[in-house]
Amino acid sequence: MAGKFSTEILDRVMAQERTQREQNRHKMLAAVFSALEKLSREISFEEAYIFGSLASPYLYFENSDIDIAFLGLKDEGFFQALAFLSRELEAEVDILQLESFARREKIMREGIKWKKKN
Repeated sequence: MAGKFSTEILDRVMAQERTQREQNRHKMLAAVFSALEKLSREISFEEAYIFGSLASPYLYFENSDIDIAFLGLKDEGFFQALAFLSRELEAEVDILQLESFARREKIMREGIKWKKKN
């Protein structure tokens, strides 16, 4: 009869990795909020919503892209915003304009909202 196989060490390592991923997610969220604040001084938009893996606990990895949806971002500011955020965050960034997005209610409901400070 075979003995029991313990996964205690593996479980501990996986829990540490999970905790580290969540800490990295919080750091990136803070960086995104800071970058959005800076961006709002250069480009006009009303609100932004962070969605995807960055908005979901324990799903963000260091090489994950950053998904941001904008409300009120005009077409002429789209590529400037994308370039600014990619450069500022040193990460792959995907942005979209909520006005032209079919599932905008879902993003607005489930995403993390950013609004410019007064």
